[in-house]
Amino acid sequence: MKWLQSVIVVDNASYHNVQLNRHPSNNARKGEKPFWLDKRGIQYSPDMTKAELYDLIKMHKPQYETFAIDCLLADHGHTVLRLPPYHPDLNPIEKIWGIVKTRIAAKNVTFKLRDVQQLAEQNFAAVAMEEWAAVCRHVKAVEEEYMSREHEMDSVMEKNHNQRR
Repeated sequence: MKWLQSVIVVDNASYHNVQLNRHPSNNARKGEKPFWLDKRGIQYSPDMTKAELYDLIKMHKPQYETFAIDCLLADHGHTVLRLPPYHPDLNPIEKIWGIVKTRIAAKNVTFKLRDVQQLAEQNFAAVAMEEWAAVCRHVKAVEEEYMSREHEMDSVMEKNHNQRR
C-alpha cells in the first residue's frame, strides 16, 4: 500500500523523542566529550574543562540530533514537524481532545470503561471538518501572535542574559 506524503506534528512526549545518536551528558567522562566533538569535526582546545566541553556540545547538538520516529517516518516519505517544548496551544489535536473529553463527560453516566471507549469512538467520529478547520485557524492565530511578539521576547531574553553576566 502506498501512503500519501504528509507532515506529522509531534509534541515533546518522551516516546516521540527517542534519540538514535545521543550526545554525552554533563556527567559523562571527559574523554567521551572530545570523542563526540571529533566525530563531528568540531574544533575545541585540549585544555578545555569538562564544563567548557559540555557547553560546546550543547551549542552544536541540535544540528546532530536524530530521532527514531523521524527516521521511520522519513523512510516512508513523511516529514516531522516538532512543536516547541511546553506549547500544547500550538497543537490542534490538544484542542480536539478537549472538545471530545467534554462531550464524553457530558454523556458518561455509567463510568464503565467499555462505555467510555464507545463514547470516545463516537465523539471522535463526530468531529466535523468545520470543527477541525476552526481549531486550525485558532492555532494559526496563536502562532501568529507568538510570531508578532518574538522580537519582544528576544529583547527580554537578551536583557535577562546580560543581567546574569
